[in-house]
Amino acid sequence: MVKRLEEMSRRELLKLFGISVGAVIADSAAWPRNVQAQSKKITPRGTARNVIFIQNCGAMSQNETFDFKETKWTAKDLNIQKVNSEFLISKTLFPQYERWAPKAAVVRTLWENSLVHFTGMYHSQAGRAFNPAIIREVPAFGSVVAYELEKERKPSDTFPTYMSVDLWNTRCPQIGSGMLHPKFAGLDLNTSTVFDSFAGGDAKAEVDLARRWEVLNRISEASPSGSGNSLGGKADEYGAHYEYAYKILMDPRFKKVLNVTDEERQRYGVDKDKGTCKLGLAMLLARNVLASDAGTRFMWVSNAYNGNNGAADNHDQIYGRGALAPRGFLLPIYDSVPRLDAAVGSLIEDLSKMPGKEPGKTMLDETMVVIGHEFGRTPDMNLNFGRDHWGPAYTDVFIGGGVKPGRMIGKTEGGKSIDHGWAYKQQPMKDHVTATVYSALGIDYSKKFEKTPSGRAYEYQQTAPLGGPSFIPLTDIAELFV
Repeated sequence: MVKRLEEMSRRELLKLFGISVGAVIADSAAWPRNVQAQSKKITPRGTARNVIFIQNCGAMSQNETFDFKETKWTAKDLNIQKVNSEFLISKTLFPQYERWAPKAAVVRTLWENSLVHFTGMYHSQAGRAFNPAIIREVPAFGSVVAYELEKERKPSDTFPTYMSVDLWNTRCPQIGSGMLHPKFAGLDLNTSTVFDSFAGGDAKAEVDLARRWEVLNRISEASPSGSGNSLGGKADEYGAHYEYAYKILMDPRFKKVLNVTDEERQRYGVDKDKGTCKLGLAMLLARNVLASDAGTRFMWVSNAYNGNNGAADNHDQIYGRGALAPRGFLLPIYDSVPRLDAAVGSLIEDLSKMPGKEPGKTMLDETMVVIGHEFGRTPDMNLNFGRDHWGPAYTDVFIGGGVKPGRMIGKTEGGKSIDHGWAYKQQPMKDHVTATVYSALGIDYSKKFEKTPSGRAYEYQQTAPLGGPSFIPLTDIAELFV
């Protein structure tokens, strides 16, 4: 039986939308006021209107997937195909690769210092290495996108600029807006509840204005004082989430976002997905949210499956089948990769057929899709027939939004970079993936906030990260676009 919203506990209400409130400094005096460029002048590319960032949780092995390398451990049934002269792919694992792979560009020489899932996921979400000293003031880089694109919002926009799907169920959940205004925190949707709770036209399941408004006003429960006025702290971020949830519920476009056909579910692989979080539904939400043109420009999609580190954390039995197949939070590569392939392939195919905002352009022309990872997997198998964490070289994938199809950036051998594939002596990092997203959206990634709560300048793209190399170049990954 579906509960009425006023009957739900605060915890249930938050879970309904997948809300996970991270660190936030809500005092308006702490919000940065001075934004200026760093020493290097940057001209952002502005090739994309939207971005869908797919967080492929668990660090999927690049050796079997996006940077295929045949070794003595490689399974014999992978049926390797040639996408182009430098891009080999397994048709067994990616049976629908022809729908997306010819449109993809691949960066194979990314370097990651952190080899723990939480900090690796944090680095992806924050766009910078984990620094516990200033964790409360660092926003998700999606929040920075929302801050930068605020000036482009229309009066009719009710959806937040930054939204995510199933980020609540990852090792590093939503980190919040940090020192930025809580309205930039983003709103996380939960595929295990949002369709059942809000889709369909059953009158008994409809929630009227009074109940919705009551939910909005219940943010007072998050206040230590019990007052709904000037809550401060995390309660302000709860308030921002509730406000967005209320506006979305009242917008008829949200019903259309949840209007997913049985044919689409089957095509996106939802029916075969056994996970708590359905990747196919997440991709359909991302597609529909952007197509609704209700204000959202940046979608973060977490391939979370059953939570924990992610389905691809294959330290054991990476090729396991039957009795040897991983269970619980994990999937063998024979299951996890086709699950990703069906969802991504359908998303790319649909975006390529949908009209964009500009005449003559498709949604894919205007939307950059990124498949990102925490780090890579060891080139050698361990004693449990799995692959362990690996930072010296891993692979991310980029499609659409001005990215040039077929670019294979960097070369690896023995799990290490032998040609970084760009003009710098340092390997590219997550920081450069972040700068690439900023640049594609027309955001100057050389900007920095001068007045921060800690007094340390916050650079949109760091050049001297804590715990990393002494210097990394201030640049996007230009080779993706030329």
